[in-house]
Amino acid sequence: MLGPLPALYRIIVSVCALLACVGLGAWLAFTLPVPLLAGAGASIGAGIGVVVVLLLTHDFRDPGATPH
Repeated sequence: MLGPLPALYRIIVSVCALLACVGLGAWLAFTLPVPLLAGAGASIGAGIGVVVVLLLTHDFRDPGATPH
């Protein structure tokens, strides 16, 4: 999805998305009534963040298609 962006912007967006997922995971683990440590929530958020970053930086175009 972020293929047309320059490499620096892709890195910045990827780092921000990863940090947001880690922070959200830690926050959810801290606030939910389920007994889960914030570190575990951050680890789960990091795993989800890696998937999000891979989806953001993956090029979904057909490899056999000609560019326009």
